[in-house]
Amino acid sequence: MPERRFDGQRLRSARVAAGFTQIGLSKALGVSRSAVTTWESGRGPDPERLPAVARVLGWDINSLFPRNGAPDLADLRCDAGFAQYEIEKTVRSKDAARCAERGIRRLTPTLAAAFADAYGVTEGELRAAENRSFGDSDTPAKEGGTPPEERDTSIPTTLAEKITYLLEETYPGDRQPPSDADIAHGINQAAGTPVISAEGVRDLRTGAVTEASPVIREGLAHTFGVTAFFFQPDDLTIVRTIVEGLQTLKLVRSGHIRHIATRGMGPQGMPAELLAAVNDLVASLPELNQAEGSATDQ
Repeated sequence: MPERRFDGQRLRSARVAAGFTQIGLSKALGVSRSAVTTWESGRGPDPERLPAVARVLGWDINSLFPRNGAPDLADLRCDAGFAQYEIEKTVRSKDAARCAERGIRRLTPTLAAAFADAYGVTEGELRAAENRSFGDSDTPAKEGGTPPEERDTSIPTTLAEKITYLLEETYPGDRQPPSDADIAHGINQAAGTPVISAEGVRDLRTGAVTEASPVIREGLAHTFGVTAFFFQPDDLTIVRTIVEGLQTLKLVRSGHIRHIATRGMGPQGMPAELLAAVNDLVASLPELNQAEGSATDQ
């Protein structure tokens, strides 16, 4: 990440110019004098302390401790003066900051709003920083993140994207996809009680509403005939596997392939279990077997 540049001599000059002794600055910051001495010798404090140091000395943080490049999530946290454990306590979500900063798991819409509020930035700025943490820009991916060349941008991540994906990809040819009213009926039938209207489904499908209860998520899965994990937040690996399976099944039903190899199935390759299951399905599809039999007879 583009960490802020720390210069001990520059800090000492700023302290003297502000009229602080080392003891005075240490008291203002709530640290020991030895800590200030260590900083001025060139070993800087934890990054989350830099905003307080700049504020006490009357400096803009970007002038006293400049940074080259745009911030990622860890930078935003440090600029807001939070240690990792402190922000996770603030937003009441253990490991959320750690996983997002390391490019392991993205923030849900609710958590993104909470982090943006805590950091004093817009959600757009927060998401841009998150993208950098995941290597989705010219900033190199962090340890545990996904390198840009290995990302698959076709994988749906939001509820709206997942619903749209299923509507567009799993109803080929003349098959008519369900309407919002049909989807609402399926969800309510699965729940055993009315939990959503057609208008509610439309809001989810268009992204006007980004969150849904577990009952609605499970109802969506039931209606579209996919595993409930597909509609759970933060399960990107599972979603990728399901998408690859659906893409493969679409090719199978269209007659483009009869046996699937692991190549060409996305950046991670199709899991062996899924590969075997799909090949078993190919062999069992009566319409395909009939077509092959007819071709052999001819």
